[in-house]
Parts: sequence; C-alpha cells; structure tokens
Amino acid sequence: MKNKKAQAWGIDLMIALSIFLFGIIAFYLYALNSPQNQTQLDSLLYEGSLVADNLLSEGSPSNWNEGTVTKLGILSNSKINETKLEMLYNLTESDYPRTKFILGTKENFFINLSEPITIQSETIDGIGLSPTDPTNLVRISRLTIYKNKPVNLEVYVWK
Repeated sequence: MKNKKAQAWGIDLMIALSIFLFGIIAFYLYALNSPQNQTQLDSLLYEGSLVADNLLSEGSPSNWNEGTVTKLGILSNSKINETKLEMLYNLTESDYPRTKFILGTKENFFINLSEPITIQSETIDGIGLSPTDPTNLVRISRLTIYKNKPVNLEVYVWK
C-alpha cells in the first residue's frame, strides 16, 4: 500500500512541475518579445507627436509655399489656414516622400480632421497615405480650430 500512495503523490508532483515549467517558459517568451514591440511603439509615438507639433505651427517661412517650405505648418493666427492646408494636400499628393522628409518623419502618415476637409470645393477623407493593414498604428490627437470651429486634428503614424 505504501507504493500506491507514493505513485499518486509522484504524479501530482510531475503535473505541478509541468504547469510551473510551462508558466516559466511562457513568461520568458513574453519578456523576450515585449521590449522590441514597446520600442517600436515608443518610436511611433515620438514620430506622431513630431508630425502633429510641426503641423500645428505656422511653418517656415511663415508664408511658405510648395517651393519655399522648409518646415510644414498649417496654422496662421492659431487657426488652420485653408490655403496652407490645400498646399499641404497638393504637396503630399505630388511628392509624398518629400512631405515625409519636411515633416521630419521616416514613417507613413495620414492626417484627418474631425470635420470634413474641403480642398477646392471638394471634400477629402484626409491627407497622406491611408493606412491599410499596418503592423503598428499610433494615433495622435490635437485640438485646433478649422473654419472657426474647434476640431480634432488626428495624425496616424504606422510602419
């Protein structure tokens, strides 16, 4: 009879040890993969904030056009300047890589407002490359004024 109790206790110990080892292995696999994803998200958050901050400035020079721009900004007197918004749209449509360079980002971006954007009497969905099946996507939201109404400027950045 001593042998049967010892065998039952041994099986319980083996099951408990298997569950414990599975938990340790799962923890290490998660811990090894987690920092890389967090680093990518931190990088995307930085890039998105940089794009949003640049856009919510007057730009450089303050009366820039597509040929003279060195820093893209769409504000004038703390409001979205519709002419600058249209020039940003045109620049993005004609030379997306240059727009990324001037905005200071390596990542893809898409800019949208909570109100419809009107360019040359036509409503557009947004400015930039629309995200389709991104690996990591970050949304940065800032409050601004467009057509004398408060709106959210949303900047999407992804890999």
